[in-house]
Amino acid sequence: MRVCEYNEGTMPLFTDVFSLNKSQAEIDFVDVDLSADTCLYLCPYAIQIRRDAWSESCGDHIRSFFNELLDQLREGNEDRVRHILGNLHEPNETRLGQSEGRPRGRGIGDEKAGLLGDALKNSRAFQTGVLSDISEAELFIYGIGPDTISDLTTNVLRGLLASYTKEQCELHNVQTAVVRSLGPVWNIDTRNWESREMRLPTFEGKPILLVPKFSVRYQISLNSQEFYNFHMVEYLQAEYLNARAALVETLIDGSRRVTKRAVKNRHPFIKDDLAAFVRDHPEVLEAYKKLKGAKGPPELDDLDIGFDEGAFATALIERLNVIPRGAADASRYHNLAIGICTFLFFPHLITPVKEFELHQGRKRVDIKFTNAAEEGFFHNVLSAPQTRALSVYIECKNYTRRIANPELDQLSGRFNLRQGKFGMLLCRSMEDRNRVIAVCRDASVDDRGVMLPLEDKDLITMLEFIQNGLRPKINDYLRRLLEEVTA
Repeated sequence: MRVCEYNEGTMPLFTDVFSLNKSQAEIDFVDVDLSADTCLYLCPYAIQIRRDAWSESCGDHIRSFFNELLDQLREGNEDRVRHILGNLHEPNETRLGQSEGRPRGRGIGDEKAGLLGDALKNSRAFQTGVLSDISEAELFIYGIGPDTISDLTTNVLRGLLASYTKEQCELHNVQTAVVRSLGPVWNIDTRNWESREMRLPTFEGKPILLVPKFSVRYQISLNSQEFYNFHMVEYLQAEYLNARAALVETLIDGSRRVTKRAVKNRHPFIKDDLAAFVRDHPEVLEAYKKLKGAKGPPELDDLDIGFDEGAFATALIERLNVIPRGAADASRYHNLAIGICTFLFFPHLITPVKEFELHQGRKRVDIKFTNAAEEGFFHNVLSAPQTRALSVYIECKNYTRRIANPELDQLSGRFNLRQGKFGMLLCRSMEDRNRVIAVCRDASVDDRGVMLPLEDKDLITMLEFIQNGLRPKINDYLRRLLEEVTA
């Protein structure tokens, strides 16, 4: 974890302060140091290109806010613009960004909000219609940097982050309290700010918002200096060379070149000029966006410096083996199962929710993961007509007795057309594995959904793949198990 500037003794990580007894690899959110800002940014572009339900909802909020702001700027409604921007505050509740000293946020304040409005209105990007999204503002608008983009996004997504935080606290049994001190939340129906009461964890009297680790980046995805240096300048180099224009140099061997220095002297870094370039060459920006979209969230060893996933897999196997079977230790098994599944299947499975309610609370499932896979096994069950697994339901059974039909029927009874028809039953062992597989196969044939039973030995096998540096083999292992229950 990269902590910015301030460090006073040991780092009070969220997982330590709230006694989660879990590592960064076992949780869905960034395990921030609560006494200092962590050098990560909530990145709107990284969020908006994702197709999972949480990210799509965030994208709707971001577009709603920015479209309303741009509409009011076009109409010259200065009072409305001041109202929209005047409700942006400097958030410190995520502990992300680059404040010096204790976390306090630094991106948006009352004065900066006014300057932001003027900068937007006077920018060539706004006047020419090039600017269409928050994520592009750092490219084209003077005075807008990564912290401002991240903080603005935090403001707009505050309500969704609060709901996510509450779910994660329920998942990990973290105490929360009613908080009324945070800024307002953006309502996409009214396209306006509104006050809302939240239940959040607190540290030293200050509220905490947890942020999904798949939504953060060490650098904002769309960066003006990067776009200028490696896309605009290089495009112009090739253009001048092809046109054999004045910037072309002829070398001793007769070859020709255009240097970056020459292009930069002719076209210095000016954000209004970046906007003009994109207006004339929109395909260059689209190619840049596509390139940035291919980069995923930070790796575990970036979020947790020195993390050894092979050694951690060994530790998880040891922790699983020492949990006794039976009702008395069901919670221990359940909590460890959440951590193991997060470690094994992230970033394909995200945002776990414990005791997820279905049918207005008439049914519950032990764990619901959102299926965000873009490739591999979980993408296959997401796209397959038989399963259409937008969600993956998991039931955990720490039984001493054998798994029977009621446990399997319980899982298949949670399937539905809206969220999908795929789930996994985690149990310690199956006394009659062939019979369990046969029951699962019957359910698949009858179009009642696809159930994947996983014993301890299945989880251990997948963890051993990671021990041996063979994580990609997990995909093939799950596929073979799926073939058993659907053949």
